[in-house]
Amino acid sequence: MDRLAEYMKEFAHLLGLENSPVFVGVKNASIGLMTKVSADCTLEAWKSVQTAKTFPESKPGRHLDRIENMLGEDSFGSAELRDASEKVIYLFNARPQDDVKNITVRQQGEVDGVVTGLVGADDTMHLHLRDSLSRDLKLIVRDEGLARGLLQQFRGQHVRLRVHGTWVRTDDGWIPESNRCTVDGFEVLDSTPVAEIFTQLAAIPGNGWTELSNATASWLELRGVS
Repeated sequence: MDRLAEYMKEFAHLLGLENSPVFVGVKNASIGLMTKVSADCTLEAWKSVQTAKTFPESKPGRHLDRIENMLGEDSFGSAELRDASEKVIYLFNARPQDDVKNITVRQQGEVDGVVTGLVGADDTMHLHLRDSLSRDLKLIVRDEGLARGLLQQFRGQHVRLRVHGTWVRTDDGWIPESNRCTVDGFEVLDSTPVAEIFTQLAAIPGNGWTELSNATASWLELRGVS
């Protein structure tokens, strides 16, 4: 059920959450998932799929990519996306997975992101974190006070978590393995806009930049940017 929910979540994002896709059942001996959007949103949902096909780096494209990776992980060959008339509008091709096991290590580290959920009624709670690459990380919280503090940051400012446990290497670097790392502490990151920070720095007496006739040009020259 948990894996099925992951597929449904990614598919909903592919169609566009703003188009309010609704799950309406299964077909073909429980191997086909059916969904629908309102008539007013049908065209926008179709556009979202076309964007995913044409621009893999787009937001819909990332969710399409995730679905195809999941199909590979679950040893499926392919899956069809059909419209209401049973016309195939996209063929999901499963991404072959490497035969070599993912390399994992046990270590301490830090991860940054936005708290998107905290679930669990016993001593072990599960924290959901969305990082800067839009990856959903799942971490363990065992301290009730720490959990309360994190819950106050729900969908708020970015936080930096100190965690320990098993990390796995991905194409985008090392990340905590799902539900295999425990949160030891956190801090709320400063959300002051960069422009405001530079304004504050410029106001510091004797910093030298205010004495330059064209500080931006001097900075570009130092950086080797023409």
